[in-house]
Amino acid sequence: MAIPEPTLVTLLRHGEVAGRPHVFRGASDEPLTGRGQGQVLAVLAGLPEFKRIAASPLRRCRDVAAAAAAARGLPLEVLPGLAEMRFGAWEGCTVEEAAASHPEALAAFRGHADGAAAPGGETLGAFRQRVLAAWAAWLGDGQGGHRVLISHAGVMRVLLQAVLDLPASSLYRVALPEAAHFQVSLLPGHAPILLSLKPCADSCSPFSS
Repeated sequence: MAIPEPTLVTLLRHGEVAGRPHVFRGASDEPLTGRGQGQVLAVLAGLPEFKRIAASPLRRCRDVAAAAAAARGLPLEVLPGLAEMRFGAWEGCTVEEAAASHPEALAAFRGHADGAAAPGGETLGAFRQRVLAAWAAWLGDGQGGHRVLISHAGVMRVLLQAVLDLPASSLYRVALPEAAHFQVSLLPGHAPILLSLKPCADSCSPFSS
């Protein structure tokens, strides 16, 4: 019986975004700056060859992924389920502004309760279910080899929690600044393995995604 080939996945956060920094950035769709594009392309250039590349549909992920895919002659897989959490009334706000306008909602959100959400936004529980379902569907073809996903800090934290079986309270203890990335090895019948975790910027906000 043939031994299945492991699937190596590199999960990469987008780079610097044009617009106000250190805010709740979920469904808002600003592009990357030139520096942000360079951050992502530099990481991709240093990776082993990959067979597939996918991205969130939001421009800060999709645009640079499309350029990288075209340069390598690969199709780009756009995965709506791996877009960032929708922050509703907090879109574009700092943590301080959200605390001033909705202190109780922010306290519940920062307590990681599944039902917590920004007013008009997506609950943490719904976000987690969406991300994990999209991740499972993307990996469900059983193909091995190396593939890349360009996405968001929130998405990456959910997936890191799932890979390592971590409690939700641990998610914001992992720094995922611009162009941070980690690699996991997946093999059917075996627990996922975290191979590396590499922050690539000198500062970040856990809420700027």
